[in-house]
Amino acid sequence: MRSTFVRPSSWKGWLVLVAFISVIVAGIWPVIGWVNQAVLVLGLPKLLVWSYLVLLCCSLVMWLGNVLIGAGNDD
Repeated sequence: MRSTFVRPSSWKGWLVLVAFISVIVAGIWPVIGWVNQAVLVLGLPKLLVWSYLVLLCCSLVMWLGNVLIGAGNDD
């Protein structure tokens, strides 16, 4: 059985893919290690603020994918 890799066919698909991979990279350990410092940002630990930003970006990327790609008539 041969497996195939599905790639985006438009610039909108590539944009959503790059944004999604960026969010994944923002949430992996080396990046979290850089952010994990004993510093307060707006009264919250820097790591907590970073976590909130990653969750917000995840939601924004899903919304962007629905707006750009999900509105097709060929569903």
